[in-house]
Amino acid sequence: MEAEANQTDGQESEDRRRDGRTTAVYRPVLLEADGFTGFCLLRNLSPSGMMGVAYADFAIGEAVSVQFMPGHVVSGKVAWSKEGKIGVQFDEEIDLAAALKNMGSTHVESQLNRAPRLPIQCDGEALLGDVRIKLEVRDISQRGIKAVIPTVRPGDEVTVMLPGMEPRKAVVRWSQLNVAGLNFIRPVGFEELARWAIFCQAEGCATCERKTA
Repeated sequence: MEAEANQTDGQESEDRRRDGRTTAVYRPVLLEADGFTGFCLLRNLSPSGMMGVAYADFAIGEAVSVQFMPGHVVSGKVAWSKEGKIGVQFDEEIDLAAALKNMGSTHVESQLNRAPRLPIQCDGEALLGDVRIKLEVRDISQRGIKAVIPTVRPGDEVTVMLPGMEPRKAVVRWSQLNVAGLNFIRPVGFEELARWAIFCQAEGCATCERKTA
């Protein structure tokens, strides 16, 4: 095990030596592989690749895509994967300066540069007072969910209950045609959310599936 760890550390160091333009980054991104999309905490970024914490292991050489923000998706392959960390080599080099600038901006092409939202379908419930309401999650982020949920109105405070996640209080921010946006009063921790996404997809939660449309 020690030899393997040293080999992985050496590989990361060699990656950094090959490209002196590696920049330390601390930002959540979406990582998509065959049949799975989850959250990854980006830690190092260079024109040719990235290192992040994905809380799952992937096969060496597996094709993946990384969504740094809506509209900015980069394809690549798994260079190494160890203890929940992942190294990705991009298929084509990116403009590192432009990528860092966009990720640090509050708006990109007039759109709000918000935290990544994972498209996923998951059945759950919301508690509005003493009334239980069925809901279906359409996407989720650390700050909230978009869900199909009837009878709620903007300003309502509910308790969201999803399989595999602790109940969380949320406020309805908008509602239209039985679809609503709910903001968690206390955001979900990144690791908790990342592991929940893995639970839903990799461990076969009966009510959850990644949206493909």
